[in-house]
Amino acid sequence: MPITGVEATSQGSAEGQPIVASVNEAMVALKIGRAKIYEHLNSGELESYLEGTSRRILWRSIYSYIERQLQAEAKRRGHGG
Repeated sequence: MPITGVEATSQGSAEGQPIVASVNEAMVALKIGRAKIYEHLNSGELESYLEGTSRRILWRSIYSYIERQLQAEAKRRGHGG
């Protein structure tokens, strides 16, 4: 079951998991480069905010992005709508 919105926020803090990731952490998690991360940020695919001069990306948006990618792949293969 996908984690969304408030669930991700409360689950993250309840389990001691971080709610936000740095750009570097997101790069490692998604196994993509910095330019691609910023492409996703600029397009709105990933949610983020600035904390001082540091960009913080919400883990829930990373999980949502992965879910959308999986759904698109399933649709491409004809296994879902």
